[in-house]
Amino acid sequence: MEAYMEQNSRNHEEVEIDLGQYIKMIVKRKMTFIAVFVLTLAIGFVYILFSPKIYRALMMIQPPVIGQSMTGKDDIVSAEELKGLIVNNAFRAEIANKMNMDFQEIPSQFRVTIPRSTNILQISIDLESQNKELGVTLLQNLREVIFNNYARHIEAERANINNRIKSNEREIVKADEKINNLQQQIKEAIVRRDKLLDEIDIVKKNTEQILEKREGLTDLNMTDGVTKNASILLLSNFIQNNTSYINQLNNQFSELTIRGLNLNTELKNITSKISDFQMEIDILKIRNGFVANLKTISEPWLFENPVSPNRRKLLGLSI
Repeated sequence: MEAYMEQNSRNHEEVEIDLGQYIKMIVKRKMTFIAVFVLTLAIGFVYILFSPKIYRALMMIQPPVIGQSMTGKDDIVSAEELKGLIVNNAFRAEIANKMNMDFQEIPSQFRVTIPRSTNILQISIDLESQNKELGVTLLQNLREVIFNNYARHIEAERANINNRIKSNEREIVKADEKINNLQQQIKEAIVRRDKLLDEIDIVKKNTEQILEKREGLTDLNMTDGVTKNASILLLSNFIQNNTSYINQLNNQFSELTIRGLNLNTELKNITSKISDFQMEIDILKIRNGFVANLKTISEPWLFENPVSPNRRKLLGLSI
């Protein structure tokens, strides 16, 4: 144990001796350290003084949409797809043509980010101080070029919605005409059914009266059996004819009743279809209200302070 403590004491003395030597070395070569520090700081200052100032122009847009969703599901072109087109300079030639500039003169360093859970594009471009105003102009022209590219698609979508609305309106007109026709048929069937009921009642009463008076009619002025039998036969035929006629009238009445039920069912179906057509029209009108081309969330604007070089960061790194 004593040997272990003695060994630790020696190691501690050696560490103290080593640290002391380092401190003596630093003090001895302090001018060298100061010179290196000043030189590094001077390099940082020179870099800050002579580095070009970079300014950032930025805007925020929303892709063309055909619905009210802000998550991108109703986009004509998705935010990711539009981002790819911008980053890969798909609109560069059109921007150059719009600005009457050579294709190679148009800066192509557009940066695009999409905030999480949105379909909004944040587009920026960094340019040196002498060209910083060009950044705003570039973003404005980029926005107009994208807008024009999707204008026809928007018009076609609106035309499609309007055509579907008109088609549904025509179907409603046709359905209304059919409803009027069915209502007229139902009225005629009801009138015909009432007449059949009256006619059935008359025939029934007539038959009942004949049956009540059958005995008297057969005995009246009957001189022999032949005449009596002939009269009975005639009455039986008359009753049979009336019964057959009543059956026919009842069959017609049943057919009219079934026809009335079918007409009412068809009337309900057409009325339901009209409701469906009207509902679709309402949905299409709402959708048409949300069909919109490229939307500007934030107008192109220029940062007041340069984004590069970062003086504080460079000085901190130099120190």
